[in-house]
Amino acid sequence: MKRRNLLVVQGGGPTQMLNATLAAIVSEAQTCGAFEHIWGAHSGIKGLLNGETIDLGRMSPHELETMRTSPGAALGSSRAKLSDHELHRLTQCLNANDVHDVLIAGGNGGMRGAEIISRNCRAQGDEVRVLGVPKTVDNDIAVTDRCPGYASAARYIAQSTRDLGMDVRALPQPVSILETMGRSVGWLAAASAAGKRDEGDAPHLVYVPEQPFAMERFLADLDRIVARQGWAIVVVAEGIRDLDGRFVYQVADGAQADPLGRPITGGVAQFLAEAVARNLKMRCRSEKPGLLGRASMLHAAAQDWKDAELVGRAAVCGLLDGENDKMVALRPLSDERECGYEYVPLDRVAEFEKPLPADWTSDAAIPLETVFFDYLRPLIGGLLPYCEPLPVERFICEGA
Repeated sequence: MKRRNLLVVQGGGPTQMLNATLAAIVSEAQTCGAFEHIWGAHSGIKGLLNGETIDLGRMSPHELETMRTSPGAALGSSRAKLSDHELHRLTQCLNANDVHDVLIAGGNGGMRGAEIISRNCRAQGDEVRVLGVPKTVDNDIAVTDRCPGYASAARYIAQSTRDLGMDVRALPQPVSILETMGRSVGWLAAASAAGKRDEGDAPHLVYVPEQPFAMERFLADLDRIVARQGWAIVVVAEGIRDLDGRFVYQVADGAQADPLGRPITGGVAQFLAEAVARNLKMRCRSEKPGLLGRASMLHAAAQDWKDAELVGRAAVCGLLDGENDKMVALRPLSDERECGYEYVPLDRVAEFEKPLPADWTSDAAIPLETVFFDYLRPLIGGLLPYCEPLPVERFICEGA
């Protein structure tokens, strides 16, 4: 039987786990012996259109293990919306190199791209199997229970919020606003409260895009918290919107738009810090870990490792079993079926987004219900244990 050629593409923003998925794909493809060549597209689809590929089939077990524990995207990544002309060129490229198996590891944009490429190949009558492999720190891909990359980034945010709270509690200043990624959804910002033990612990206010933001209420709530305890930690997703659905803050300079032409939303924490200083006359800092939140391997979550490798192996097995035009979706951890994944049609994924469920949120200061934390904690694992505030006693300072 003629052996096949496999092409792997990484797309969109990197995560701690994207290379773990790639390593699992390559290892499984090497082991099964069904592929003549295992190629990777350099710098995503854009690089592939320039004829730039990497021979993954030659990688040694040691090289794969090192890649598995490296952040970023080993192949290089890109964001691109393909034109009709580029789709035609891509089809020609696949045909010229006898590629009949394609795996695209990406987020929502990657799954849309996978669905478009698969549909185009079918329309051209090409026998090309295309499967999507999920990854994103935003956790917003539809159908799959969770996305590789989310748990580790969520653990980073949860731990960092506790760290920031311990620092500000020690030397009240009195407000710090921590900004997380999340242009459209609040899964990461919500994770900031995973280590909160009581009312005094950080965070004290959390804002997600699923709940409209009102400046007046924010300032009043913050003023009340600082008056009560002298300090406060606020966590805000970069993509929060006002009551009219507009971004609370976005960069106006067109030169700062991303490759898809979308304005950059990062900077809302600094914007709010300035509003606090101006309206409440109190000192306020802004913190923005930004890319560090999706790149810190020290915060990698054990379940995330398992999920990242599982979707990679399952993608290769799916191709060998004849699956096509589908994405590997993770089943809930509570699902007792032996197989922890399933293949779902790409058209159920490509044009949809998964926000925080409405019944998992509220309009409280910490707008998350218990069910969210029941979902989150098995994914991120334990956080570092910290001491409780020490009790204060009176010391005699006058008289003998």
